[in-house]
Amino acid sequence: MNIADLSELMPNKQRTIKDLATYIKTKSGNSPNYSLFLGAGASVTSGISSGAQLVDEWRKEIFELLSGLPYEDVKTARQYLIDKESSWFDPSNEYSSLFQKKFDLPSQRRRFVEKQVDSKLPSIGYSYMVSLFQSGYFDTVFTTNFDDLINEAFYQFSRERPTLCAHDSSIKGVSVNSSRPKIIKVHGDYLFDSIKSTLNETESLETNTREKLIEFTKKYGLVFMGYAGNDRSIIDVINYLLRQDEFLGNGIYWCLRDGDEINPDLHKILKKERVYYVKIDGFDQALAELHYHINGEGLSLEANFKSTKRESMLASFTEDKYQLAANSFIAQDIKRLKTHTNKLDISNLINELSGENYTDDKSFTEVDFRNLLSLDSLIKNKKYDEAEKEAQKLLSTCKDNNLKQAYLSRLTGVYQQQEQYELALEQADKILDMDEYSINNNLRKLSLYKNPIQKIDFISQLLEKFKYSPDIRNRYASEALRYRESKQFKNDVKLEFIIEKLEESLKLNPSLDNHAWILMQKTLGVIKNVKDNPKEYKEALIKLIDKMSEMSPIHLNTLKVKMELSLIDVDIELALALLSELDSIYLSSSQKKKKSIFSLIIAINRKLPSFKCRDKALVSSQRTQEVYVKEFEESEFALPSIFKAESMIVFDRDLKQAKEVIVKAIELQGICKCSQSALDILLHGEPDLYNASRMLEKCKPDIEDCSYLFMKAQISLSAKDYETASRLMEQSLGSTLDYASYLVNQSFIYLHEGANQKVVNLLTTGIGQLPAGTDKDALIINRELANQRLGIKINRVDIQNVIGKDKKGPASVAAHILLGEEVPARRLMDEIINNDFSYYYAFQHWPVIPSHYLDKYTTTVVTQHKASA
Repeated sequence: MNIADLSELMPNKQRTIKDLATYIKTKSGNSPNYSLFLGAGASVTSGISSGAQLVDEWRKEIFELLSGLPYEDVKTARQYLIDKESSWFDPSNEYSSLFQKKFDLPSQRRRFVEKQVDSKLPSIGYSYMVSLFQSGYFDTVFTTNFDDLINEAFYQFSRERPTLCAHDSSIKGVSVNSSRPKIIKVHGDYLFDSIKSTLNETESLETNTREKLIEFTKKYGLVFMGYAGNDRSIIDVINYLLRQDEFLGNGIYWCLRDGDEINPDLHKILKKERVYYVKIDGFDQALAELHYHINGEGLSLEANFKSTKRESMLASFTEDKYQLAANSFIAQDIKRLKTHTNKLDISNLINELSGENYTDDKSFTEVDFRNLLSLDSLIKNKKYDEAEKEAQKLLSTCKDNNLKQAYLSRLTGVYQQQEQYELALEQADKILDMDEYSINNNLRKLSLYKNPIQKIDFISQLLEKFKYSPDIRNRYASEALRYRESKQFKNDVKLEFIIEKLEESLKLNPSLDNHAWILMQKTLGVIKNVKDNPKEYKEALIKLIDKMSEMSPIHLNTLKVKMELSLIDVDIELALALLSELDSIYLSSSQKKKKSIFSLIIAINRKLPSFKCRDKALVSSQRTQEVYVKEFEESEFALPSIFKAESMIVFDRDLKQAKEVIVKAIELQGICKCSQSALDILLHGEPDLYNASRMLEKCKPDIEDCSYLFMKAQISLSAKDYETASRLMEQSLGSTLDYASYLVNQSFIYLHEGANQKVVNLLTTGIGQLPAGTDKDALIINRELANQRLGIKINRVDIQNVIGKDKKGPASVAAHILLGEEVPARRLMDEIINNDFSYYYAFQHWPVIPSHYLDKYTTTVVTQHKASA
């Protein structure tokens, strides 16, 4: 039976979208008249397979497997299953019975659902839905769906965070009278093994979920969308409610599409009093029409759209993969969205061109702007071959030098993204030929050099060429510090010369906005390591802070250097005092500065566990999350999520929840700046290789090549692909990774591989090539572990020196183990892990630590996971 049959059998039951809008709009007081109930059909235009699509796929696969016959058609396959497999196949609920047959275990079903829904973005219909929630016409949505589209829609389109209930236990506390948006997942969430999807599991609702559905229908009616009514559990509750006069006073309105198959249970319900059906084209179209009939206007672009995921969302809407623009209401909004997006692209382009001084002597024509926007679009969508051809074509006919520079700049970027650095350098030279005294043009070429010697040679030439540029002096200092850490360093860049260039920069621009202040602090830190004189460093740092404080004690750069001072003495009281000072500064700061202060507060809190005062660090972490709760809940940036995830591990020992936070943070702004921290968590315990790779590929355009290669090597190591991990680490060294980090990580890979002789060969010469002041403790541990495995006598003096440098540090645990000193090793390990539980996962990966040393903590982890589940 379909909707055409209903129109003949019960025409008096049919209502229009406009009728439904009137019923929803005509409410008494501030409370809504209806709750929404969404099924799988609401997710199709977000790219998630519908139940019908999955049934077709599974039916064919299982029929061919069991019958041994080639698949012909639906009727033949279904009849075979009815006749031969009736012990498990239920033709009235194919989805659940086929799902249970295909996947034996709840964990398998969860992983399948996770793969189906992961990374999907809400379709445009969800933005209309959220707008209706904001207008007070709905405050509750029930759903059988496992995906996170509804919650994501609120996060992206609304400032109000909904209450999300995905467990029967969490549903009990939800209040009918609360005006806060409520999302109730009647069959659970894809993140948990307890999702209900098979025939047996959907036979009945959990007690609290059933009671809450009953409680809500005393006050509200129900509007069903995208739901076929195949769950026995839901149908039973609805039948019960319809038998009670006091329930569903506002009725049930079941939205159906032309092609929907109406099962016998739903047909019986539609016959009952207070139940009506509404013919719709689809979920998105129905919400769009409801929105226009109720609110009388389109989407509020500025009010509703956050910058997070903004480009992805708008691109998805305007691409209109599912041809939703056939609906006139959606067509209007897609047209407005396209205009809105184009205006932003044009605005960004104007800002870029103005910054490059391209438009000083001649304004670009409308055609020029269109060409540049077209190029930018190709590059943004990674269509590099097309972008290259288009840029070359435009250059061949271009006469204006300013416009040529704009095209060449994009061509340079195309080659750089494809790692064709020689071609990129050719374009950079062409740009320089047109304007060799542009600082931006020179720095663009500098960024294309991969060899640190080439970099330092080129930036050294620019010092003379731009005698009065503080930016060039700062960039020299930055590149020189990096060069000192490279394998190619020849002791030909003196720290005193770097200080001299930074002092020149500060004379040219003494403002605290000058990055030279921070670079000065970093250079002093390197001098401290070389001279091994922490006292002298501290005194120099205090002098630097005094100079900065004379200009402004509350400037961000002053506060950053103060943070460094609190860290060098591992002085938690000094750090807590600085946090208190930052709290006060935050209250009297502009919105822009507040974001920076908040980031600094998080940065300090992230360091506190290393101070080995667990109780004070925990109190500070909890207080920060309580005081700045709004910033944590509403932040569009990844840093607060990273902090929360780290705290969950450090203090709560809850890796499972921490990983869930990180997976969501992948979509937030600034994740690329936190990518290493996020990756570390994803690779803890059982590594989440899928999300680790997904995050890294997303960040690839925004992080340095050496960082990308380094993290890719870590993922390969976690996958036990040692050959690839080693090759990527070599490539990372060739792409400006500092030599000490390369030696530590390459030898680490070899140790996991069991290639002990490679470790000895690498480190015997490598350690001696490192510049003075480099921390060599990890290298000594790796070298001596390899020697021990090869049966070579270990260097006990070097190992004892590791302990002498930091008796309470993690490296000392490894040193005690190598020396066969199990009691002090275990005692120190207890102190470290109990203070900061993230070391449990770090120690799991250290080849030097026998697995039985960590057995005592395994029970704690399992217990914690059960408690948090």
